[in-house]
Amino acid sequence: MNSCQRLANSRFSGFLLNLLLPGSGHIHFREYTFGVFVLIIWLMAAVLFYLSFIIELNLWAKLALFGLPIIFYFFTFFDLFHSMKKKKVLQKRGVLFSTAVYMIALVYQIWVPAAPLNFMMTNGPVLFVLDDHRLSPLYSQGTLMKASRLAYQVDIVGFNRPILHHLPERYDVVRIQSEKGSKANAVVLGLPEEEIEIVEGTVIINRTPDFEGWIGGLTFSGDWPLTTVGAGELLVATLNLGTIDDVYIVSYAQLVGKVSAVFE
Repeated sequence: MNSCQRLANSRFSGFLLNLLLPGSGHIHFREYTFGVFVLIIWLMAAVLFYLSFIIELNLWAKLALFGLPIIFYFFTFFDLFHSMKKKKVLQKRGVLFSTAVYMIALVYQIWVPAAPLNFMMTNGPVLFVLDDHRLSPLYSQGTLMKASRLAYQVDIVGFNRPILHHLPERYDVVRIQSEKGSKANAVVLGLPEEEIEIVEGTVIINRTPDFEGWIGGLTFSGDWPLTTVGAGELLVATLNLGTIDDVYIVSYAQLVGKVSAVFE
């Protein structure tokens, strides 16, 4: 057996396949029934994971739906280990077959929405560096930042646009994108169907001043006339060293994600 064949039939190869595509390691070592069973369980868990962003679930329901499949998935590595210990009585896989299985596993990770790599490519955080002092003293120029997409919405295959699963909270720092593609960092001041007014830096919500809600003890100055926020919209403000620079209404579709520093 040459080095490629030894690698194709090694324990490392089986574990790597199971990591890339659950069940493929078992299939590779001719545990067909259990391998297909593992794959079906994994796909069902992925579907439930996506549904959890659409259907509100309590903590115990989430633990049951996701905890049990994850425990089962870790168990498959132990089962695979015992299967590979028996490989001396099994016919060895050739390099061509192993290469084909690896290609299928890699295509799965890149193209199938149920795969962790595909999910992270679609819904992972957006990294950027602050190129000015506009968010000071909260964040300074040059800070490595992330805009967490999953904080508010999730991209699901079959839907034309991301699904909002959680509204931003007032005073969240968010990254938004204009219809022309330009991006900016802003603070959420008004939520859907609220009346917002700013008087000498105080946010007035539905005629009631909010004196305690501002982020990180940071105060800001400026005024803005009474504005009604529509359904599916947010009122946000861009700042310049704590001073209101501009206030405008954005739609959910313009949200990129919740902004925070990568290293805090």
